[in-house]
Amino acid sequence: MPQPAVSLPKQWEDWTSWALGIWLLLSPWALFFDKDATATRNALAVGLLIILVELFELSILHGWEEWINVALGAWLVVSPWALGTANVAARINSVVVGLLVLALALHELWEMRSRGSGTEPNARS
Repeated sequence: MPQPAVSLPKQWEDWTSWALGIWLLLSPWALFFDKDATATRNALAVGLLIILVELFELSILHGWEEWINVALGAWLVVSPWALGTANVAARINSVVVGLLVLALALHELWEMRSRGSGTEPNARS
């Protein structure tokens, strides 16, 4: 069984996803919605997951990294309504960051497909 590999992001899309994950970790305090416990927990959990998916390209996740980001981005877009987030800043932040994460992941999937490396999504030049 292959050992998990830890590597830094290699493309601008990966670095941008990392930055979005870090932003999600900081956003409850930067946008002053830290008093909304549900929105804060959601931002922290999804931000951490985005960073972990980008940081740890585990053999189990190999080929699934972008699909996980698609799911996380989609969740961020719908989570304000699913969780009943009352804070306007938290709702806007979640939707905007979710759309960006979703767009970046779909862009990377499209790039991989156009390069013909659909089975090797993490083999980057």
